[in-house]
Amino acid sequence: MAVVRMLHVALATSDVERALAFYRDALGFRVVGRFAFAGAERARALGAAGDAFASALLERDGLRLELLQAAGAAPTAAESGAGRLSHLALAVDDLASTLHSLRDRGVTVLAGTHVEHAPGVASCLVLDPDGFRVELYQVPAGAASPWDEG
Repeated sequence: MAVVRMLHVALATSDVERALAFYRDALGFRVVGRFAFAGAERARALGAAGDAFASALLERDGLRLELLQAAGAAPTAAESGAGRLSHLALAVDDLASTLHSLRDRGVTVLAGTHVEHAPGVASCLVLDPDGFRVELYQVPAGAASPWDEG
């Protein structure tokens, strides 16, 4: 098992534009990408309800921050904070072996969140000891990822 790098920290927000005004304009983060995710598979990968999400990826001093908004409604209390959309994302070299190693250590792997996004590209959610979600994301060397600056 090897975590090869930190990808980003994701925060649920009820309004991406309002959150951008705070993080970009007030705190000096720069926008490195804007994305729209749709489909039940992406929602399942996040362990969230709904099927469409708006996303803004920001960077400051080497820290990547993803702002996530579920389409159509503000996140519920269960979907904000340390809930469903907020998470830490880490790149791993081999998702299957990483999950095996973490299970051996007693780490909770969230059922139903293991998703194959494309050939060799997969993700899964695990929980830290306090229940905060950690997304483990496998992208083969040389493959494009929406979280890499292009």
